[in-house]
Amino acid sequence: MPGLFAFNRKWSIGSDDLVFPILVEICIRIAWMIAIAVVFHIHQDAFTCEDGNLLRTYYIGVLTILSITLVVSALIMYTSMQGTITKPLPRRRIPLLLYIKTAVIMPDLAWMAMGTFWAFGKSYGCDYYVVLTVKGAVICAWVATVVTIIGILIILDPLGKTKHEHRRERYMTSGIGESLEASQTTMAAKIWERRCRLLCCCVACNKNNQNAFTDISRLVAEFFKDVDLVPTDIAAGLLLVLRQQRLVKESLGAVIVDVTSSERAESQRADGQSQPMRNGMIGFTRPELWMNIKLMSYYMKFALASYGWPFYIYSNMMTGICKVATRCRCCACVRAPTSSHCDNVCECHTAAVRRITGLQQQDLVYVCFHNKCKEIPFFVAIDRRYNSVVIAIRGTLSLEDALTDLSAESVSVDIAGVPDAYAHAGMMDCARYIKSQLDNLDLLGKAFGSLQEGSRLVITGHSLGAGTAALLAVLLKPVCPNLICFAYSPPGGLMSPSLSHHVQSYVCSVVVGKDLVPRLGMPTMHDLKLKILRAIHDCQLPKYRILAQGCIHIICSCLSSQQDDDSDQQRRRPLLESSESNYMTTRSDETQDVLRDAIASEENEEREWPAMLAPGQVLHIVEVSEDQVCCGQPSYSAMWVKSEDFSEIIISPRMLWDHFPDVVMKALEQLEDRNYVPRATQVSGPSALA
Repeated sequence: MPGLFAFNRKWSIGSDDLVFPILVEICIRIAWMIAIAVVFHIHQDAFTCEDGNLLRTYYIGVLTILSITLVVSALIMYTSMQGTITKPLPRRRIPLLLYIKTAVIMPDLAWMAMGTFWAFGKSYGCDYYVVLTVKGAVICAWVATVVTIIGILIILDPLGKTKHEHRRERYMTSGIGESLEASQTTMAAKIWERRCRLLCCCVACNKNNQNAFTDISRLVAEFFKDVDLVPTDIAAGLLLVLRQQRLVKESLGAVIVDVTSSERAESQRADGQSQPMRNGMIGFTRPELWMNIKLMSYYMKFALASYGWPFYIYSNMMTGICKVATRCRCCACVRAPTSSHCDNVCECHTAAVRRITGLQQQDLVYVCFHNKCKEIPFFVAIDRRYNSVVIAIRGTLSLEDALTDLSAESVSVDIAGVPDAYAHAGMMDCARYIKSQLDNLDLLGKAFGSLQEGSRLVITGHSLGAGTAALLAVLLKPVCPNLICFAYSPPGGLMSPSLSHHVQSYVCSVVVGKDLVPRLGMPTMHDLKLKILRAIHDCQLPKYRILAQGCIHIICSCLSSQQDDDSDQQRRRPLLESSESNYMTTRSDETQDVLRDAIASEENEEREWPAMLAPGQVLHIVEVSEDQVCCGQPSYSAMWVKSEDFSEIIISPRMLWDHFPDVVMKALEQLEDRNYVPRATQVSGPSALA
């Protein structure tokens, strides 16, 4: 921070981002120079042939240019290592060194062109292997050049032209800065929209996705409009926040134990009555009897089956293909029609559903793998074991699903007696789509007609499917009063607090470990953004040390707890080093002032995004011993918590892994095998759950 200013524009990297790329370049060039020097030394007597002096000249020129480039690269790397993220002054000579390096690259390119002509455009009487080594050197040089060009295109910032900066300063002084800022936000939104269309080029032509691209690009542009951070600044900030959260967890360990004991005593005195939430939060209601581990594990199979054959084969690498093949219907398009729709020619998705759930073909009322933006796959099945009809909804598995996830604006929900009820717009559209399919095809009527009296409706799903399942339960509750819903790893920004409290009697959410998705929402994203800004502002170490220590910590996360304790002081250093740092000065520079302004702006910003929570009752499954994660299957425990406890994003190497449906399935199966009974909520707040 800020972005590197060179060649009359800003770039998407900082002046302290050149350490590792230049280090890699130096290693490659040293190896390259040694190889060329060895070849030149071995074949120096073989250049006496006709025009052999040209090849000799090429080798000498390459060695000379490599030597100069190595010196310049070493100076760039050393300079880039100076200062801190917020102290770019010691790196002020980086642009000058880059200009020098560019000046060295020009003769290097010219030499490569001449080497190409000498090696491939002329005939030599020299030894074949001598000419071959020159050709190999020329090819390697051009490959390195192409890689460098690709890297430059990647770090190119479309908004980095100098004229935009000058225009901004001129408009700010003339009193119309706000309109310029709005126009720059619009320009950024258009650029992000082009990026989204490029990444999702296979679905960008669909007219139904146009609004989704526009909404997502505007959201991203608004989120990053007031900060001048490059991607590595964000990565370093995340590592700093991770360490802060670990230190807070360690310091609160003893407090958590004391509070846990008092909470347990209060829970026992409550004698079955609901316990009010602290700090003015919505009350916590005792879970229903059907919210037990056995049913959670059982209906998780239906949520897992909704992903079809790709995830089944992923979960069964060795035997998955053979097992699915035994349930497939080859040439299904010319056979008698079944309940499957939009499946492939062998109905592999349906075969995977039957394999995972153990259902018979006649128990599958409707299986649809039609997938568009805000129209996601689902299936309706008859569960004769528990005399119920099951609706299982698939989670995110395609670019269209990702567009639905990112359509995060809120939409109001009209429910009698529930004030301020609103929900995730994209998932509400999915729920309405599924409800229209149920109504138009009379799927529930057909399914319930095959069951005995007293049957009930069970809606289940994972991730995007979990959020859609919870909202579908809200839509179907008036016509199916006895329905229940299991939402596995639901998104955190799903519904308003009042609506989440309203559905506690018929929606049960399951969250594993430090799963990112149940904590993900615009309020938590803004909170994380503020923590990153503060961590960067307070950090007194150069960025390369933060990134190196963070990578080492992630790679070595399997070490024992004793080793972690021994390295505790080392982990604290990036956060606790004070004014003795060689890089700090007593006077704040312009960069720190800009960063402080961004922090103040973020703190004082009016929250356009309302509070959004995960749905209903929440069972949080946690690892008893995190140190065994890499050594085998971890041991799990579970507790009932409140949706508000997921109000902070926990940075962890497992924040994505814990979201996978097979991880949720294994955790529930382990708890079921142990006949585990979840305990009541104990310590509230994200710190207790970290």
